[in-house]
Amino acid sequence: MIKANEVVATLNAIENENAVETASNEQEKNEKIMNEKIDFSSVCGEEVVATTATIDQKVVSEMFKAFLAKPSSVVIQFKNDSGNLLMTVNMVHRERFFSSYTTYADNKLVEAVIASMNGRTGALENFKAEEHVLETTELDPRVDLFSQFMESPLRCRFDSDFVAKNGDYYMCATFRVGYKKEVKFCLKRTAEIEEIINTAIQAA
Repeated sequence: MIKANEVVATLNAIENENAVETASNEQEKNEKIMNEKIDFSSVCGEEVVATTATIDQKVVSEMFKAFLAKPSSVVIQFKNDSGNLLMTVNMVHRERFFSSYTTYADNKLVEAVIASMNGRTGALENFKAEEHVLETTELDPRVDLFSQFMESPLRCRFDSDFVAKNGDYYMCATFRVGYKKEVKFCLKRTAEIEEIINTAIQAA
């Protein structure tokens, strides 16, 4: 279960590093192209098919090796699997090699992956799945995680709502961790989500 404020410190540190970063017009153009390739419909929905909720150590190790190869872009997405957080990390290397890694996650794994997006791979290298027992919650674990991101200084972009076939509206938000390094959320618009967004905007 993702606990409040445990990811915020990592996000703050990353944003401080990003404060000195400047992107060229060409870089911004490439970033826009990458964003347009993301299909929000793939991360919307309340649940996916439930399986045993454990962190996959093999996937963690593969992600670590992929980060060592310095991906040119990284996008993190989340799903709610019956009260467990399911994380997918999509990478591109040299603008032509694509890879995707999916595993259940806890707050420590999320922190480790976010840090790795900016070259700090130590926590991911030393991560041991057997030391992290996941806690299932009756709530959507993405909501609290989204709240932590909203409280952080990371730049957030709200895109047009995704409309499901049943007419439900989903809020789509992208947080910029670094150049072509992003975390995306797609959550059903509820009073709770609206309050999180409004509170963060007013506090800014």
